[in-house]
Formats: sequence, structure tokens, C-alpha cells
Amino acid sequence: MGFSVHLQGKIAHEALLSRQDAEIRLMDSMKRWIVNKVKCDRDYAISLSSTAAQGLKTTPGDDLAGSLVATSWRSIMEELDNTAKQIRQNADSIESKALDALNSLNVEKRKVRKLYQEEHTRILLQFTHVSNFIRAGIFSFG
Repeated sequence: MGFSVHLQGKIAHEALLSRQDAEIRLMDSMKRWIVNKVKCDRDYAISLSSTAAQGLKTTPGDDLAGSLVATSWRSIMEELDNTAKQIRQNADSIESKALDALNSLNVEKRKVRKLYQEEHTRILLQFTHVSNFIRAGIFSFG
């Protein structure tokens, strides 16, 4: 594999950190977008439900009993209210499932980045320590 050959050195390390940081920023942006979408969906559902309730109040009385127009109007308003309820349920589902999954992924990504950084620092210190011994002539190869 080319990983060990092509991703050696400071430039590669900085590129990996930069990529991890960019992915974390993207997930933060995704979270803000999802929160905003859920808020918009809930507001829309409230408005839609309010409109349906207002439309149901205007349902004609006895003078249009049996009217197909009145029956159709009532059906439309009831379906509008059902649609509002479904939009609200979908917003709740997005918030509880997608947002929770994204938050978990974001936490995991941050932990992995920290672990990578710590491991890189540990290896770099160990390499520096061994290099100093070699330069000091403590180790000889022959």
C-alpha cells in the first residue's frame, strides 16, 4: 500500500489534520442546517395546522348539508391538518435520529483526531529521542 510511502513527513501530517478539521467543520455545518430545517418544518407544520383549523371553522352549516362542495372542502382541510401532523412527526424523527447520529459521529471524529494527534506526537518524540542518541554517537552500526 502507498499509505506509508506517500503520507510520511510533516506535510502529510498537516494534510491529514487539515482534512480531519474540514470534516469536523462540515459536520458542524450539517448540524446547524438540520437544526434550522427542523425549526422551519415545525413552523410550517404549525402554520399549516392553523390554516386547516381556520378552514374547518368556515365549514357551512345546515344550508349546505349533503353538498359535494362542502364535503370536499372539509376533506381538504382534514387532509391539510394530517399533512401538518406528518410534517411535524418527520421533523421530530429527523431531530431524534439524524441529529443524534450526527452528534455521535462528530464526537467520535473529534476523539479519533485527538488520538491521531497524540499518537503522532508520541512517535515524533520517540523518533527525535532515538535520533539524538544516534547523533551523539551512543549507538554505533559497525
